[in-house]
Amino acid sequence: MRKNLRDLLKEKIIILDGATGTNLQKRGMPGNVCPEQWILDHPEIYTELVKEYTSAGSDLVYVPTFSANRIKLREYGLEDTTADINQRLVKLAREAAGEDVLIAGDMTMTGQQLRPLGTLSLEELLECYKEQAQSIAKAGVDAFVIETMMSLNETRAAVLAVKEVTDLPVMVTMTFDANGRTLYGTDGVTALITLQNMGIDAFGMNCSSGPENMGPMLDKMKPWARIPLIVKANAGLPEYVGGETVFSMGPDVFAAETMALIGKGAEIVGGCCGTTPEHIKALASAVKNADRIADTKADSAGAKTDVIKTALTSERKTWFFDGNLEADGALEHIKINRMIDAGSDDSLLEDFRDGQWDTLYDIMEDIEDDEPDLICICPDGPGVDGPKIMSHIFEEMDLNVAPVAVASRSPETIEAALLHYPGRAMVICDSEDEDQLKILRAQIEKYGAVLYKGGLCS
Repeated sequence: MRKNLRDLLKEKIIILDGATGTNLQKRGMPGNVCPEQWILDHPEIYTELVKEYTSAGSDLVYVPTFSANRIKLREYGLEDTTADINQRLVKLAREAAGEDVLIAGDMTMTGQQLRPLGTLSLEELLECYKEQAQSIAKAGVDAFVIETMMSLNETRAAVLAVKEVTDLPVMVTMTFDANGRTLYGTDGVTALITLQNMGIDAFGMNCSSGPENMGPMLDKMKPWARIPLIVKANAGLPEYVGGETVFSMGPDVFAAETMALIGKGAEIVGGCCGTTPEHIKALASAVKNADRIADTKADSAGAKTDVIKTALTSERKTWFFDGNLEADGALEHIKINRMIDAGSDDSLLEDFRDGQWDTLYDIMEDIEDDEPDLICICPDGPGVDGPKIMSHIFEEMDLNVAPVAVASRSPETIEAALLHYPGRAMVICDSEDEDQLKILRAQIEKYGAVLYKGGLCS
C-alpha cells in the first residue's frame, strides 16, 4: 500500500519518473496534436511507458495532465472537455502505475501571458488553474506538481489555485537558464523563499539542462531551503542531429551526475526531456546501492531561520532584513519610502478617487531615484477603491527597485495587494483588534507574507 508523500520523504530519497513527451514521440506521437488527447486515444502506449518507469524504480509518476488547462486546450477546440480529459488521464495513470506507486497531477503554464505583457488577468488565470486542479483532485491523485514554470507570478497563481481546492502535497519546479534565472528573470533563491512561505512541500528545477549544470543553483538554494529540493534534469543538453533533437547523456552518466546532486541536498530526483526508463533504472539502482546518503535534511538553514522569516522578494530579487521585526525600532535603520500614501498626498488621493494614475507614475520615478530599502504603499482614503488601486499598481508597474510593504484598514485591500504582488510582501498592521488580526494572520499564511506590527504610513 502506497504511503503519503510527506511520510515517504521522511524515509528515503524519492525517485520520480523520466520524460513523457520525448518518449511518446519516439513511440509515434506526432508533434502537431494535443498530447493529452493523443494519450487518451492511445492508452496502451502510455500505459506501457508508465509500467516501464514503475519497474525501473519510480516512487512517483506524473499524470500527463501537463497542459490540460482550459486556455491551452482551447487551441485544439477541446476547452469544454477540460474536466473530462483531466479525470480520464488521472484514472489512466492510476491503472498504469498500480496501487503501490504515487501519482501526481501535473500542471504548467498556459501559454498566455499575464497583464501587462499579455491580456490575461490574474483572476482569469486563477480560475483556469482552479478548474484543472479541482478535476485532478476529484479524480484521486496523491499529490500535485506544478512544473516547467518560468513566471513566478503564474507559479504563485497555480499554487493558490491548488491550495484552494485540496490539502494534498504540492511540489513546484521551475526552469532556469545558464545564468540561473527563469525567462522572466527570477532566480532560484527568490522563487524558493517566495513559494516555501506559501506552504508548498518541495521546490526545485526541471528541464533547461543536464544534471551537470544544476549543481551551482542547488548550492545557492540549499542554505535557504526549509523544504525538500527537487532536481529533474534533461539527459544532457539537446543537440540537433539529422533533423531531430537528440539528448546524448546515457543512463550511467545521468545517474552519476544526479547522485552528485543528491550529495548537494536534492531529496526528490528524476528525469526530464530525453530521459528514459533506463535512465531512471540506473538512478534508482545508484540510490539503492549507495551507502546511506548523508542526511540532506540537516538543518542547513537553521542559522538563517530568523533571516528567512523576514526575507522579502519581488519577482526578480530577494532582500534580507533583521529577523526580529517585533522589536522596538526594528526598522529604524531601514530607508523607507512612504510616497505612495493617499492619506498624506492630496493629489494622489484625488487621482486614486478618479481612477487616474499620473501622480502615481511621477511618484514611481521619484522612488527609483530615491533608492529606498523598502516601499510602503497605503491607498486608504475617502472614496478610494483600495483593491482596484492595489491590483493596478502591481499589474502595471515594475516594483523591483525595492521590496514592498502594504498597509490598509481594509482586509479586501490587503487581500488584493497580496494576491497581485508577484513576490513576498510585508504587511503593516498597527491594529490591536483581535477580529481584524485574525483575518490578517490568515492572509499572511495564505500568501506567505511578513507581518510588521507598527505604523509606517499615515
